[in-house]
Amino acid sequence: MRRSPLAVLITLAIALSLLSATPASAQFGKLKDKVKQKVEKKVDEKSDQAIDKTIDDATTSGQTQDEAAPAAGEAPAAEEAPATGAAPKAGGTAAAEDMTLYTKYDFIPGDKVIFYDDLAREEMGEFPSRWNLDHGVFEVAKAEGRNWILCTDRGFITPKLAPAPLPDKYTVEMDFYSAADQDGWYYLRWVNAAGENIGHISIAYSYMTEVDVAGKNVARKEVPKLAKGRHTVRIMATKSTLKCYVDQERIANVPKVEGFAPVGFSVDIDPYFEGTQACRIGTFRYAEGGKSMREQLDESGRIVTHGILFDSGSDRIKAESIKTLADIGGMLTEDPALRLSIEGHTDADGADADNLKLSQARASSVRTYLMENFKVDAARLEAKGFGEAKPLDVNTSPEGKANNRRVELVKL
Repeated sequence: MRRSPLAVLITLAIALSLLSATPASAQFGKLKDKVKQKVEKKVDEKSDQAIDKTIDDATTSGQTQDEAAPAAGEAPAAEEAPATGAAPKAGGTAAAEDMTLYTKYDFIPGDKVIFYDDLAREEMGEFPSRWNLDHGVFEVAKAEGRNWILCTDRGFITPKLAPAPLPDKYTVEMDFYSAADQDGWYYLRWVNAAGENIGHISIAYSYMTEVDVAGKNVARKEVPKLAKGRHTVRIMATKSTLKCYVDQERIANVPKVEGFAPVGFSVDIDPYFEGTQACRIGTFRYAEGGKSMREQLDESGRIVTHGILFDSGSDRIKAESIKTLADIGGMLTEDPALRLSIEGHTDADGADADNLKLSQARASSVRTYLMENFKVDAARLEAKGFGEAKPLDVNTSPEGKANNRRVELVKL
């Protein structure tokens, strides 16, 4: 077959370039490097996409994907009252994840952070600096794009907190890792002034959870095997009540707690199979609860919430925010004259301009969600971003930064 003049010229150009190029072995090596880089980039992109994937793909309760470590200006990972107003739609807006599996989820994080550790500035291979060792083998390790406390032999560690009676209302959130193909136990324990265990939540990520309080087993629940990846155990408590969760699944709802006066927490990890690398915990957040949203609004005309959550660098609302958003939507539904300014705030990490832009985008996402899911007229809601310009706390400690990452709702 006769080749066109253009094809001949292209062939000659390729031949000339090959004559002047590096040897074939070197070219092949570069090609392999490029292919490797593209594959690694694709893997990273797939991991990032998994974070944003809607919960619809989960086939059992509690299934979540690994998430990247929180970045500058990110809200931390996660009050108690029944949701009011219209129930949010499942998904329904690009501003938020699908919340189908979270319709019975009523956890709202405490609004004053007492202890916060995301291990972001820890050295690999070292013992975590903000924890005390009771016994066991622990070290900081990096996996799935984030830092963890790795346990390679059963042991206890405790956050560095002065023993003190727990607040009348408080929440605890702790990330942990499920290897799916191995057995292991995690215990989040309440301790007394002597450091003794007086209650715990235990999680075997292959089949069950248990909650013990003051020597009494108050809840035992068989759960589907947790998917491989990051999961979160949560406590929402008052002096007389207790609720516990694994991901969106409520595993205990204790209406009356008596003879129980803990002053702190410890974490007990049992890899079960000696030497396994699977057992590890991540971000730990302990916060004091506060006044209800309605009380805040009536007293000061302003609501401060840490319960509207986003992935790092994203303005897409996470499904765990459903209860906070339902409470806000309920207030707007009950009071048609109520107008709110939705205001996003970050800590001081990162570039000022980036923080300002991200906080504005997040405030806009909340406004969009409330308009779409609660049919709130656009004229009743404003959205503003302030970045790091209006801190509530210092930006020199993890707790201060966690308090500064928030959404506020100001009465207009």
